[in-house]
Amino acid sequence: MMIFSKKRISLFRYFSALALLLLFLSNSCSSIGGSNQPPKKVLFIGNSYTDFNNGLDYQFLKFAPNSEAERISPGGYTLQNHWEDANTMQTIRTGDWDVVILQEQSQTPVTDYKAFAEYAQKLNEEIKVSGAETILFMTWERPDSIQYGVTTSQLANNYRFLGQQLGIKVAPVGLAFANALQERPTLVLYSEDGHPTLQGTYLAVAIFYGIIYDQSPVGINYNAGMSDEDALFLQNIAAHALEK
Repeated sequence: MMIFSKKRISLFRYFSALALLLLFLSNSCSSIGGSNQPPKKVLFIGNSYTDFNNGLDYQFLKFAPNSEAERISPGGYTLQNHWEDANTMQTIRTGDWDVVILQEQSQTPVTDYKAFAEYAQKLNEEIKVSGAETILFMTWERPDSIQYGVTTSQLANNYRFLGQQLGIKVAPVGLAFANALQERPTLVLYSEDGHPTLQGTYLAVAIFYGIIYDQSPVGINYNAGMSDEDALFLQNIAAHALEK
């Protein structure tokens, strides 16, 4: 009888330990990257802002390794250029995407809103026909263009207005940049001409992860070579921007 009791205790401890291990592994997987939602197939369309630091698609897969992601990002491209590019259109139509991200040239949403709206609408229609969801990539204020009115607030206003007009989501990357710099003025998120540093790309990807998977990026165990403290700071900035 005593031997049977010891076996029962031993088995109980074994299965309890196994349950705790499985719980730990489950939590670890979610913090390493990925989501408890089905993986998404994501296409990033833009220019060098999308292309820098190995590309938003590369960094996005570090956050969500079970996803699929690609980019089309020739330097200096506008959405009009993409509309007129057979490769972009073919990729949209045949890629079986879940989400397509549209990044306009960084000044155009302010300096030529009409063109921005026209070609975002045209691309959005093609994306909808393909069965995917469109998300607009709100870019950030670039120091060499403030004199032309290309500011955080104006970019945010124009992107949000167009998003409302088209009935599509807007990823508030530019606002997240502004919030991060307000809290840490010495943080370097972009160069003088606006191109993102690795920290800037990381913050943008944290926003995309959150908006695509409807899940906070806080706790993702990928720091892109930064300190864990800096990565967590940027994750929290992204999560806060998505709450607004």
